[in-house]
Amino acid sequence: MKKTSFRSISILAVIVFSLIVIGIAVFMTLKNTDDLTGILEESIMNSLISTSIAARSLLDIEAFDSYNSIEDVNRDRESYDRVLGRLRTLQTQLGAEYIYAIKHVDGKFVFIFDTDEEVDTLFREYELSTVHERAFLGGGPAGIGKVEDEYGRFDTGAVPVWRLGRIVGIICTDVLDVFIEQSRMAADRNSANLIVTLTFTMGLLIAIVALLMRSIRKMQDSLFKMANYDILTGLPNRQFMLTYLEELGHKTKRSGEPFAFMLIDLDNFKQVNDGAGHDAGDELLCHFGRYLESIHNESVSFRPHAGALNVSARIGGDEFVQIVPGIGSIYDAENAARTLLNNFMSQAVSRYVEKYQVGMSIGIALYPYHTENFNVLIKYADMAMYHAKKSGKNTFSVYNDEMSHGDVDVRDDIATERRQFRATH
Repeated sequence: MKKTSFRSISILAVIVFSLIVIGIAVFMTLKNTDDLTGILEESIMNSLISTSIAARSLLDIEAFDSYNSIEDVNRDRESYDRVLGRLRTLQTQLGAEYIYAIKHVDGKFVFIFDTDEEVDTLFREYELSTVHERAFLGGGPAGIGKVEDEYGRFDTGAVPVWRLGRIVGIICTDVLDVFIEQSRMAADRNSANLIVTLTFTMGLLIAIVALLMRSIRKMQDSLFKMANYDILTGLPNRQFMLTYLEELGHKTKRSGEPFAFMLIDLDNFKQVNDGAGHDAGDELLCHFGRYLESIHNESVSFRPHAGALNVSARIGGDEFVQIVPGIGSIYDAENAARTLLNNFMSQAVSRYVEKYQVGMSIGIALYPYHTENFNVLIKYADMAMYHAKKSGKNTFSVYNDEMSHGDVDVRDDIATERRQFRATH
């Protein structure tokens, strides 16, 4: 009797212990999956916002505001098709299902742009969801949420399009509403499998976690590239350059290696846009970006590896930066700029260079010869570039103190920044 009772208690204890272990495992699985699903959902939403903002930057806002009928679009068909093509390229690059823009015309909400190639939705009426309504109200930077309509179920991000202080429409990005749903279904399957075999469920959990983390990393990399690289030329942008200068400053202080900061402005670029069109201007900018990258001794891919100092950046419409290592004297800087200028002219980088007499005005400041303050270094290069422009364009100029004598505000700004720099270092 006692033996039977002890066995029953032992079996019951094992069952209870097993149930506790399985219950804890199921609880932890559900919790971890919910947490990771929340991270994935947040990443998807951030990606939708970023894609919608990037799409908005491709619009010609004034033209968009003027599209109130198909006749308006037909009168501006070439420009309209160019914008639509860029939106479709962005959709393909970022893996969106649709990118589209909506306006309120004659009391109805209608499509103006839509990347869907299978359906002609131009000026087709659309019943707004809550997401789209929030974007039209302009209560925040974006409306985000799930949308179910005649086209399917989507995760949608929408941002307002502003012009002259008013909302003239919205632009939206859709992705199929499958990622979150699939994640929740996987969690249910894992819990059921865990009851049968804990080992199998744990293996499946590891696979799901790896898949989710890989998706998150991919989205984060995509967001980083959108924030730090120029979408047209593929070069690093101004934000990347400033971050890189900070990293470079720490390194050069340890190694003592100087570098030249070259600010480059394309001469007569406006004539290319006016004479040959903005597509020609974009082509020239891309060619020039490739030219700058081609002269590197060490290639720069997603981020410069340790020890790679060469970096080019596009910081404005037709303004570029070239950072050249090992330049510690004015003589070396002039030789480097002369080589940069002569090679550009001799290689005929673009067919528009000779036709429109496109050249380069280069302003140069040296680190640490002129200053160790990067904000001042950029100002010095800008003043030198302005001096090169005044000297007849298609030339270069190295900064000297006389360039800032006539500008009291610039001298005061530089003096203030120098005091702040010394106080913090």
